[in-house]
Order: sequence, then structure tokens, then C-alpha cells
Amino acid sequence: MTIRLSKAASITDSEGEKSFPAFLKAVLLEIPYFQTNPDDIVIQNIENDPKGRANLFALVRGSGKDCVLLTGHYDVVQTSMYGSLEPWAFDPEALRAKLLEQPPELDGTEEALQSLRKDLASGEFLPGRGVLDMKSGLAAGISTLSAFSRKREHGGGNDGVHRTDHSEELWHEHGGGRREERQPDQIGELGDNNAGKRRGNILFMAVADEEGSSRGMKAAASRLPVLLKDWGLEPRLVVNLDAAVDQGEGEQGRAVFTGSVGKALPFVYFIGRCTHAGAPFDGINPALMASEFAREIECNPDALAERRDKPGEAPSPPTILYFREARESYDVTTAQAFFCAINVLSHTLSPEAIIESLGKLAETAMYRATELLGKRASAFSGLVSGQFSIPDVKPSVLAFKDFVRKAELAKPGILDSARSLAATRHPDDRVQQSLAVLQTLLPFAGIEGPAAVLGFAPPYYPRAEFDQNKNADFMATLREIIADFSKEIGKRIRLRPYFPGISDMSFLSFFDSPEQRCFVRKMCPVIDSFGADAALLPIGCPVINLGPWGREYHQLGERVHKEYSFKQMPILLSRLVSAVLNREE
Repeated sequence: MTIRLSKAASITDSEGEKSFPAFLKAVLLEIPYFQTNPDDIVIQNIENDPKGRANLFALVRGSGKDCVLLTGHYDVVQTSMYGSLEPWAFDPEALRAKLLEQPPELDGTEEALQSLRKDLASGEFLPGRGVLDMKSGLAAGISTLSAFSRKREHGGGNDGVHRTDHSEELWHEHGGGRREERQPDQIGELGDNNAGKRRGNILFMAVADEEGSSRGMKAAASRLPVLLKDWGLEPRLVVNLDAAVDQGEGEQGRAVFTGSVGKALPFVYFIGRCTHAGAPFDGINPALMASEFAREIECNPDALAERRDKPGEAPSPPTILYFREARESYDVTTAQAFFCAINVLSHTLSPEAIIESLGKLAETAMYRATELLGKRASAFSGLVSGQFSIPDVKPSVLAFKDFVRKAELAKPGILDSARSLAATRHPDDRVQQSLAVLQTLLPFAGIEGPAAVLGFAPPYYPRAEFDQNKNADFMATLREIIADFSKEIGKRIRLRPYFPGISDMSFLSFFDSPEQRCFVRKMCPVIDSFGADAALLPIGCPVINLGPWGREYHQLGERVHKEYSFKQMPILLSRLVSAVLNREE
């Protein structure tokens, strides 16, 4: 099933992404339950999506109202890094042969190439774009959905429980390659001890655009309360099926995550004083202020006041994603402003705390830059006749909302027109839109440098977390199932607090408050669809991530570990789903 899904190229923002829900519906309609109940598959267009994409919902109904949601994204990143092997990027078996017979040109190190070839030669990994991130997760969800659909709704017998998993039959019948001999007594068939009874309901949800701005999950999260009410369902658990990465033997990748890291993209817009390049000390170049700031924050785990309350767990340090002067054409004048956008992942930081920390760093960077310029002006004075000094101005820091207020006083309505103009110029890049808005507002704000404007560019992902004390019974069940299954396979499966990469979990189990989302909205030059919806509430049940593991997603060496991802993890998933839906027993 993973191979079949991977062959349907669904690169973010492409026609393949747009057409994937229809393809996936055709796959699901091969399951007997959906042949009888085709209306239980629903494709919903994403509202106001310029790419015309859609989400797919597939419901297998049983008895009662309890429902487990299995979800994942179907878009994948682009394939240009495959070079001459790009034609085989979506054909895992052919790509494996090509990688082994003739290594391509790689930008990485020789060590990375050797590791890739060793993994593929071992037969333990399957390569290809999307196999890890995250078609194998979707395949596990389809497998669990299919197995659940074969149970009888009201019990009585073992209707097909110990037969070969239907999704595996589909995989074999539709060109998935040679199927290994099954070893049912090694771990057990996909199923559970309540095999004859279909208690509860499973809703499978495949969404678009996770690799872009998560438009798919944002739309799904806002619609889910209505859908669940219309279907008479009460959510008891959401399982995100995204993959984990591990460069070792799987100790970090074999994991269940009870939350997800928060992600923000704050920016610092440094404003200097323009001057002719022949008289550089008559102004203040914002490039130097931005450089001092970059030197302090780039990959610095101590740059922000992150509280580390989980031993052995820490988010990746901040890194700069945009770093550019705000000019559109050449002239011999120094730039007026410099834009720096920083990727910030967090376990504990609120949006307000992020801005406060960045404000202190920006202020320190400006003081260091002006002090350095002053020393260099003095040194230059000793080389020529005359005295040189920089403008004697104290650096200032202000929030974007205050920057807007100043500009609106001078020209009411300027923000709305600046947003419209920016969207026209950069329809596919909301960070570039943010910079364009800042540039439009600057002449009206009446601010002279050195200064720094702080705010947020989209996207914004609140950290995901659920109340483990409130859900103590579920946590006890989860720990017991993980411990038993770890013993069964002879390898430890870890329970970890935060999925380390950004995840669609953020829009189902978000931990921030409506006030914090309002703060983000006011600090954002362009409208972020999620940040604008302060009334949105979490889904109200535990949200976890349980998925495959592998190596190097988004890279040429993307590959998934076969034994865990295709044999072990789907069984663990099925047992957990069964335990939740049969919790009364």
C-alpha cells in the first residue's frame, strides 16, 4: 500500500496534490465496507484555497458514539535533489535498484552516501519520495481501517479476523511487488481479542498542504466539530500517523509522542539610516545590526528562555530562514532596512515570551553594531584629515502592532492596501508578503533608525499537548500496551513528550490560549487563517503521534524502516485503537 500511494506523486502545490483525494477514494472503494457504504467517504474542498485542494474523510461505522480518528497528510516535498534519478523518485523499488547500482551526484558527504547504500543493501529500508513522510503512515491507517471494517458491527463470530489484511491484498494485487511470506505467529495478525465485534467508529482523515502552510488540517480542524456532530460521534482519541527519524537502530524512532513541538516564525525588521556608500559613517547600515543579531541567535540553544523540564528532550535551536536587505533595485545608497525571519521551535515558550526574548537580543545587537561603527569611524579619522562619527541616536525596539498604529495615523487604511499589494506581488510566499507590508508601511511610520520592529510571519503552529491528569486512564492503557508490545517484539518503544518536527497535531490539541492567538494575529503583517480564529477549541480528547520511522525525510536518502513500519507499527496502532473503542470491556 505504501508503494502504491507513493507512486501517486502529490508534491505540495502541484496538480498531483490536487488530484490525490480522488485517487485515494478509488483505493478505499476497493474495501468491501465502502463498496456497500460509498457515502461514508467524503471529499471536502478546502475553503478559500487558491490551489483548489481538498481533504478526504472516510468513516467506518460500528456501534455506539465513540470514535478514533486516524489522520495524516498526503502531500510530499519536491524531488529536484534526486538529480539524474528524479524520474524514479516516486518508484521505490526501481529507485532502490538505481541507488545501489550507480550512486548519484550528492550534495551530502561521502559518509551519508555510504550509510544510504548500506541501509538499502541490507534490505531493511525502502527509499523514495514520500515513503517515510508520510505515505507509509497513511498506509498503516488504511490497513487499520480495513481490518476494523471486516468485523461485524454487533458481534457474533470471527468474520475474517484472522484472514490476510485486506490492505495487503490490495498492495499485492496492484503492482506493489513481491510480498514476503507471512509469519502470523511472529507477532500476530492485525486485529484484537474483540475480533468479532465492531464497537465504536474509526474516521480516517487525509489532509493536504502539511509541507506548506497546513491549510488542509486548519480547514479540517474548523469543520470537525460539525462533522462529528452530524455523524453522532464523540472523539476519544486522535492518532497522527507522521514519521519519526532516527540515524541509529531505531531507539528514537520507535516512539509514541503525546504532544508536538510549537513552531513560530518571528521576524526582526532592522531599520537603519540611509547614506551614500562613499560616506558610510553618515548613516547606519542595518546589515551590520542584522549580522550581530544573526551571530548571536543562529543555532544557539541558549538564545531564548526555553524551560527544559523534560530530561533528554529539547527542541532544535533557532535558525534563520530569511536574511535579506529590503531593496528591490540597485543604487549606491545603503539599504534602509534588513529583514531577518527565524524558525523557533519550542516546548514551553509562549508567543509573548518569544517576542520579549528577541527584543532583548535585537536591542543588544543594535548597541553592539553602533559601538563597532563608532570605533571604526574613529579609526578612519586617524587615516585621513577630518573627523568622522556616526549619528548619535539611541536604538529603539517596537512591536509590529505599534508600528502599524504609527503608520495608520499618517495614512488610515494603509495596512489593508499594503496587504493587498503584497498578496499580488508574492501570491505563494507569505513571508515575502510580510516583508512587502513592512516596506510599504515604513515611510508612513515616521521611524528613524537604528530601530527594530518585531512580529510574526506565517505559519504559526502552537505546541500540542493534552491534559494527562485528566486522561489518566488513557495514559495507563497506553503505557501498558507499549510495555507489552515492546516485550513482544524484543525492542523498546519509547513514550516521548513532543514530536520534534512541526505537525498537524498543533491544530487539534493546541495548548495556547485564545488571547495568545490574538496576540499572534495582531503581530502578523499578513493574515494567518489559524491565528485569526481565536474561538477555535481543541478537539477535546488525547491527540498522539504514532507512525513509522526512517531516515532523511525531505532529502534524496529518504527511506523507511520496513519491519517496524510495515509489520510492527500497524499492529501496535490496531491494538491501541481497539483498546480505546473497547474500553468499557
